[in-house]
Amino acid sequence: MRVVRIAITVAVTVALAGVSAACSSPSTGTATASPRPTIRVPTPAPPTLNVPSLGSTLGAPGQQIVPTLVLPPAVPPALPPATSPATATTAPSLSTVVLRSNGFGALKLGMTAAQAQATHLVGTASLEPGQTCPTGRLLAAPSGGAPSLFYSPSLGLAAIYAYPGITTPAGIKVGSTLAQLQQAYATWRGLQGDEGVGYVAAPGSTTSEYRIAVSNGHVIELAIQLDTEDCYE
Repeated sequence: MRVVRIAITVAVTVALAGVSAACSSPSTGTATASPRPTIRVPTPAPPTLNVPSLGSTLGAPGQQIVPTLVLPPAVPPALPPATSPATATTAPSLSTVVLRSNGFGALKLGMTAAQAQATHLVGTASLEPGQTCPTGRLLAAPSGGAPSLFYSPSLGLAAIYAYPGITTPAGIKVGSTLAQLQQAYATWRGLQGDEGVGYVAAPGSTTSEYRIAVSNGHVIELAIQLDTEDCYE
């Protein structure tokens, strides 16, 4: 029995020695660690854009497309429309005309005929047979009828007669009623009471007056004139 135990012990010792030799370095006899495994991460391929085939211009399906930014051609700014040079006004607007105490718009009492024509509101003055003062017309006045303007040789433009549509600052015009006239100008009196020609001092002026004629209860004539006019009555 002792011989058998010794044989078993020798066999185990030899086996352990073999294992130790296998784990030892041949040159140094020391243990060598197993090498660390290397992990390789594959490099991702660049993404591709798959689009349906649009012919030879975009390429076949699956071909990588590089987008291109195309800017529209620059468009020069539009120039403002050409405008014609301003021209002189030849007639006032009926909605804004007012016969004031000193005249009508740019046309002023006391102007010479040449100065009046320079306003582009009047025609050429003329002296008719039997008249003492040259007369003229407002360009916007209806054709025919009595003269619109009277030029005194000594005073200049002495009177301006309104056409339908022109009003006084108080709103009186040809066609206004007698009641409207009396409400606007309480001092007006006609030569025949409520009829005929009457005069009203122009508010704000010491040299001019309104000449207003009434017939059948309505204003039929309206003018602004110098107090000292010497062309008629």
